[in-house]
Amino acid sequence: MVYEAFTQHSDGTLIIGPLRSDDSGVFTCTASSQQQLEQRQLQLKVQADLKITTAPNSIQVSEGSTALLPCVVSGDNVNIGWSRNGVPVRPDGRKILTSSDGSLILNNVKPSDEGTYTCNAYTGIYSVSATAEVRVTKDTQGGDVPPECVDQPELANCELIVYARLCSNSYYSSFCCASCTRHSQRNKRFGRLG
Repeated sequence: MVYEAFTQHSDGTLIIGPLRSDDSGVFTCTASSQQQLEQRQLQLKVQADLKITTAPNSIQVSEGSTALLPCVVSGDNVNIGWSRNGVPVRPDGRKILTSSDGSLILNNVKPSDEGTYTCNAYTGIYSVSATAEVRVTKDTQGGDVPPECVDQPELANCELIVYARLCSNSYYSSFCCASCTRHSQRNKRFGRLG
């Protein structure tokens, strides 16, 4: 654990460190002699670290479903904006929404919604960003995937699980039931091994 220290040098300089957000406030420097007294005040504002604590993951979603791209940020007075392929994404309150924590929600996704989505968080002169790919698949399986068989993207990147051929592993496939089932059906349909 790092402990905060206040050190005053012989020339009057005050050193504070490491800074914490509750160090914010007004500091008064007082210099006096027998003849006079001088005071100067300085306001110190300590900003919390700007960090993306929950970043979006690359996801694959079925056409017509909802895509959720989380972007949870720590810091003070943070602004969050989203872009797709470098172009700002404007929430319309219906198809494109942003939650109170800054996450992006895309309803009724279409192939035209595919792309690289970037969460940009900024405060003052500081900024951080995180990027994720969104891929949209056409659901050609009809009712082949049972309704209780769903992906859990918050636990595993299902696109990666399928790509790495981990669907035969019961632990990983349990998080990616829908993706693994569709992959298995495609392989049977086209006679591929995987």
